[in-house]
Amino acid sequence: MKTRLLSLLCFSLLTTLPSTLVSEEETEETEEIVVVASRIPTVASEVIGSVNSISSDDLDLQMIDGLDELVRFIPGVSSHKENQYGRSFTDDLHIRGIHGGVIYLIDGQRISDTYVGYGRDIVDTDLLKKVEIMKGPSSVEYGSDGLSGAVAYITKDPSDLVEEGDSYLSINASTQQSNNQEKVNFLTALSRENIEGLLQLVNRSLGETEIHGDFGLEANPFEGTQKSLLAKTFFHSSDTSTLSLAVDMQKWDGDWIVNTEKGFVYFPAPRAVSSSLGEDEGSRERISFKIDLSPKDTSLMDTGSFTLYIQDTDQQQVTVQQQVSFLNGMQAAPTPTMRISNFQFNQSLEGMTLQAYKASAKHQMVYGFDYEKTETTRPRMRFETNLMTGTVSFSVDGETYPNKTFPDSESVRKALFFNDRINLSDNQILSLGFRYDDYEMNTTTDTLFLNGNSLAYQIKDVGDSETSLKVGYLYDISPNLTFYSQYSEGFRAPDYENANTVFTNFAYRYTVRPNPNLQSETSKSYEAGFRGQQDQGDWELAIYKNKVKDFINAEAIGFSPLGLVIYQYDNYERVDIKGVEFEYNKELSEGLSAKFALAVSSGEDDTGASMAEVDPKELIFGLDWISSDKKWGVQGLLSLVDKSKDGLKGVPTVGIGQECGTPGNECTARASTSGYGLMDIFGFYNHNDNFQIRLSIENLSDKKYTRWASVAELPENDEELDLFGESGRSINASFRYKF
Repeated sequence: MKTRLLSLLCFSLLTTLPSTLVSEEETEETEEIVVVASRIPTVASEVIGSVNSISSDDLDLQMIDGLDELVRFIPGVSSHKENQYGRSFTDDLHIRGIHGGVIYLIDGQRISDTYVGYGRDIVDTDLLKKVEIMKGPSSVEYGSDGLSGAVAYITKDPSDLVEEGDSYLSINASTQQSNNQEKVNFLTALSRENIEGLLQLVNRSLGETEIHGDFGLEANPFEGTQKSLLAKTFFHSSDTSTLSLAVDMQKWDGDWIVNTEKGFVYFPAPRAVSSSLGEDEGSRERISFKIDLSPKDTSLMDTGSFTLYIQDTDQQQVTVQQQVSFLNGMQAAPTPTMRISNFQFNQSLEGMTLQAYKASAKHQMVYGFDYEKTETTRPRMRFETNLMTGTVSFSVDGETYPNKTFPDSESVRKALFFNDRINLSDNQILSLGFRYDDYEMNTTTDTLFLNGNSLAYQIKDVGDSETSLKVGYLYDISPNLTFYSQYSEGFRAPDYENANTVFTNFAYRYTVRPNPNLQSETSKSYEAGFRGQQDQGDWELAIYKNKVKDFINAEAIGFSPLGLVIYQYDNYERVDIKGVEFEYNKELSEGLSAKFALAVSSGEDDTGASMAEVDPKELIFGLDWISSDKKWGVQGLLSLVDKSKDGLKGVPTVGIGQECGTPGNECTARASTSGYGLMDIFGFYNHNDNFQIRLSIENLSDKKYTRWASVAELPENDEELDLFGESGRSINASFRYKF
């Protein structure tokens, strides 16, 4: 590995010529600038690799609200809807067939993790001006967890709204039918000679997402609110330095009637649940301080930045169940009881980034240092109260509470990174990048953890390091045709859950023990593509192959002396995923344009069996029309999705393992989905510069459908399978007034 790094650095240095800065005027200002692919601002047509951008216009027109809506028209990317304790949420993304393995960033900083029952929708899309999604390993740029890609949220700046001496004020109100959402958005900004400021406040109320009426189940009733705040201040202290402060705060709560938990439960002790009420609370708070520098006389950098940030995420999920329990057997009279659960997940991040840019006639370089410390805790409380005697029991369903299933963990990431775009000639670019990551995770045990570790398993601290490489090549064959190819590496180190989950449930007869030999997951991606331009049109073709090995997954490995099924996180297989993506945009006439996108992929594990996580084939057709006076506009998008693949492996009948046939795991046929077509219509009307209206009709034909990514790991006989169904027709509206 050291030899590879030395060769990479030597090649980069040998090709360096005397520095001549590239001025902003020399860039193609009409082209979109992309940053996520290499941390180097690059015009979109010259990016090596696949990146999709969702612009502020797209965010506004499609009234995008959440991660699921953000990626629904991006080929090769799908959202994973989850259902836990009767709550529905967007759990994660699949990028090119890999579930998870995505790094989530906001203004270049990692977003806190989430845990079971909360989901990934902890960034308010109303605060964003742009989202960039990189498809392919992202560890060279951003470190551990980047097996399959990165999602970069970019919030608004004052300069996006006003020029010096001006101010901006607007109010936006919107409604969404599918979840009864009502939202009010207040945004103001101003710019003066040396200072700029922005303030945005968003308040929303929403209900449960309405599942299509032809499904057999209804979503659990829900009422919730979410409040968001974004405040930014920029102080231009001199011609060469700018100080900025950003505050990003969100708070949410929700009350659920968890009907899916009502009914008779036979095991491990018979009880009849008459009502189940859930209450969720959460908050995410981020403060970031940044210094941007543009020194005039230095050979080390043209521009640079130093960023300090902290972020806290606290999440709590409370469930109260009214029930009668058959404490003395089914022949005796039942006893009224109340069960209360309080599961939390709290994580704090603090970090710093030092980053510098240097450009010359042949080079565009970015290099720097990342440091981040993460503290994570997951306390769990559950108890039952006998409503006749008042007796309280903290031993429920074979567990002793309060407990923790993994110890409090402190993770420290330290990294050095370097990326260089080398102009080999007027029409050839070579991209070289590497990142060295040092990862440490230290644990602290307490009484709650000991309560969960009834078999006294030994845990361990984790220490790991990894060097990730990326090499890319771009060749402009002609002014209208470009070829690129890229090799990139990703990795994911064992986290607090994978490394040290310990859990034993005697009632359900299973135990989870840590694995001292657990290795990091790694991925290698090979991608080649073409980009072309024609009269009034452009297209892009990408062909890729991803190799992922040492998957970390829980599987059954045998029985303990007590007769418990033993589960353990292990590195258990290697998979190969390959696919093709194609996008074409064409201006048909003045104001009228068309879009076509295609994604086809397949994957196999080391036994030759097809991977269930890979999405079915998808086609997207679109038409956009804008009136000559720019007052009216309509966008129509038709999505055609193939049915799920035939002949996939079954899923375990019991337990959490992924292999059928292992001890305690018999095989059940996997869920399947039918092919479907969806039509979505988005429109806008600009009455004048101050008043705008946007309308949309989603799922115009009221199609009943389920996304494969949501049910790929479920058995076909899952009693709650219908809860993963999507909504029917939904009409949405938004009104904005600018003062």
